Amino acid sequence: MRFRTAPLLALVVLSAALSLLGGACAHANYFPGTTIVRNDDNQKIVETLNQYRVRLTERNVDGLLVMASEKYREDSGTPRSDDDYGFEGLRHVLKTRLTRLKSIWYEIEMRDIHVRGSVAEVDVFLNGSFELAAKSGDRYRRVNDYHRFVLEKEGDGWKFVSGM
Repeated sequence: MRFRTAPLLALVVLSAALSLLGGACAHANYFPGTTIVRNDDNQKIVETLNQYRVRLTERNVDGLLVMASEKYREDSGTPRSDDDYGFEGLRHVLKTRLTRLKSIWYEIEMRDIHVRGSVAEVDVFLNGSFELAAKSGDRYRRVNDYHRFVLEKEGDGWKFVSGM
């Protein structure tokens, strides 16, 4: 009887060990320096934000507008409604502000991505500086702050619905 249970017990132990080893290899792949899981949606979102950063530093208004949804809505981070705008307002803001830029340096540090259906909320830390040409004299500004971009899936890509 002892010889019959030993092979069965060895088979159970071996099976459990193989399951644990197989499970140990199936770990999530993260973007470097983050806890953001690298999957297809998150990869496309990260690429979209990088393209946004590049186009912003190039002061490419048309390229930025292509990245915005027709549903774009901005509340400017204030409770007032007189500074809110949609897609056409974004066009105006980008054209007037980016043409005044003399220089810009801009980094986006990914903090978190939450995808719910076709909407993604992307929490980032912005670090940058820019110099604006002004009638009263050029102004230099630094940006170091947390920010949220909201994107919506359109076709195979993602477009900004707020936060630009």
